Amino acid sequence: MQPFCCPCSRCNRWSHDQSHLPNLGVTTVNLTSRSRTRRPRRGFTLVEVIVMVTIVAILGGVVATTMLSQGAEGRARAAEIGAARIRTAIQQYLVDAGQSRPGQDFELNLLLLGPEDGGGRTGPYLNSEDHLKDPWDSFYVLEFPPGTKNFDFDVVSYGEDKQVGGKGPAEDIRK
Repeated sequence: MQPFCCPCSRCNRWSHDQSHLPNLGVTTVNLTSRSRTRRPRRGFTLVEVIVMVTIVAILGGVVATTMLSQGAEGRARAAEIGAARIRTAIQQYLVDAGQSRPGQDFELNLLLLGPEDGGGRTGPYLNSEDHLKDPWDSFYVLEFPPGTKNFDFDVVSYGEDKQVGGKGPAEDIRK
């Protein structure tokens, strides 16, 4: 004898629709419902997206702050190098001209002139007027500290604020 599918055991059917089954407290389960078949999770929840955006914003802020401070330090370092280059060019000019110290009326433009244009014997000592400007596009200034003799002079960049004095990125750079 074959096993029957029907719980009523009065018929010989293998399958039944809902109307044929007696009400024995037995309910049918739809095996294709969403509760039985789980789909893989797709996408992110709103909380996950907010957390990721927050993390990216914090990291971006840290990186931007670091890069901006490196930019200011880089400009200050470039100003130091430029001032040292001008100081060396002035010393070469003074040796060629047989002078021990530049006068108060010394102009940095003399470093750009060749011997035929009124510059030093082996000039020009700098290649372009850009070498006379600091990273903030201001001209370097030649200062003479009081009471000094011979080669004592300073090549000065007034920094980011372009004024005498200052602190931080606005600090004067002297060589």
